[in-house]
Amino acid sequence: MSAPPSPPMSVLFDLWLVNRLLSDALDGVLSEASGLTGEEFGFYSLLRRFGPVPAGQITRWTAMRPTTVSTWVRRLQQRGHAEQRPHPADGRSRLIALTAAGEQAHAAAAETFVAATRALSAALGPEEQRQRVSLQRLDAALREVGGLDPRPYGLAEQHGSTDNQLTYPGRPLDRGEEETVRAYIDFIRSRARQEAPR
Repeated sequence: MSAPPSPPMSVLFDLWLVNRLLSDALDGVLSEASGLTGEEFGFYSLLRRFGPVPAGQITRWTAMRPTTVSTWVRRLQQRGHAEQRPHPADGRSRLIALTAAGEQAHAAAAETFVAATRALSAALGPEEQRQRVSLQRLDAALREVGGLDPRPYGLAEQHGSTDNQLTYPGRPLDRGEEETVRAYIDFIRSRARQEAPR
């Protein structure tokens, strides 16, 4: 007997669940290897890739409250991992940047992070890019609703129809199974070409 259908949940609840899974996964692998939490690694990544940047821009990208950004910056400064510099175009503003020690700490954690993401990439398989583009659309909608700036990077949208793409909800195929499926697809296509009217 099948289980009764569960009540529908909102997309925000979906995101909350994913966020919990993500936080647990990142904290587990990063804190052991580098001493950084997943949240800290994300903050370091933002500064390393897009800094030096004003604190206000961090707020507009991440939706962190200004007081939260200030707390993060103080924490990194106490570690010797961040510094504030004068803004060349705005004398009232300061730019936040990672120091050389901060970049080294991030680089050490990044090795562990990249290794951890390989398992997720393998589980997503060929769906990874499409899933990331979907997340980008969701990110853009949340930013529009929240009145935030666009994210500081983007992925190319996939063009063309995906109606002819197959999805498979089961476990990922191993290499041998995938080769068998591809061979069968080639066989089906060759038969279709042979049977096509000339």
